[in-house]
Amino acid sequence: MTYSTLIADDHPIYRIGLRHILERGNRYRCIEARDGQEAMKVITEQAPDIAILDLKMPFAGGLEVLEKTEPQSPDTLFVILTMYNDSKLIERAFDLGAHAYLLKEDAESELLSCLEAICLGQRYLSDAIAQAAPRARANDNGIASLTPTELKIVKLVGEFKTSREIAEQQNISIRTVQNHRNHIVEKLGLKGNNALLHFAVDYFS
Repeated sequence: MTYSTLIADDHPIYRIGLRHILERGNRYRCIEARDGQEAMKVITEQAPDIAILDLKMPFAGGLEVLEKTEPQSPDTLFVILTMYNDSKLIERAFDLGAHAYLLKEDAESELLSCLEAICLGQRYLSDAIAQAAPRARANDNGIASLTPTELKIVKLVGEFKTSREIAEQQNISIRTVQNHRNHIVEKLGLKGNNALLHFAVDYFS
């Protein structure tokens, strides 16, 4: 199967580089967009199978493009491509319907794996994010102190579920999920950017 794939980035050299990676085989047929406005036009008019969106672009960044076009093109698989390893941006991207969050520094080595994963119905998070800090290890007392609900939330975080998705799945409010996450981090003594995600992925792997 050949996937129509939008590459939206305002740097032409970077677009050419991504296109070169994708067109080594015959699996991806690439379309290019130079800014967010052009990306929205392509998505709404052509509904590509995959849309790779730079987080920062003229006229509209990747998250804005995602927010405005995902409801109109629900079958498109969205990949946010960025230099920013930020837990709030990651959660926002997945809340808006992204299927992958990939750091630009990892694109050359991970892009094909990323697209293969999302085409199989999985979510993908850049390896550098999961490995950005030493693997978080909590002591046995910390794990034992977690309630069954908190353990369930840790497992869902490890599956890259957002607070919104966890709230819907557990039939609780987003604020309650966030409170649980704060309590979990405190009980486990976790610190640092994406610490709970690092721990959850590691603990349940």
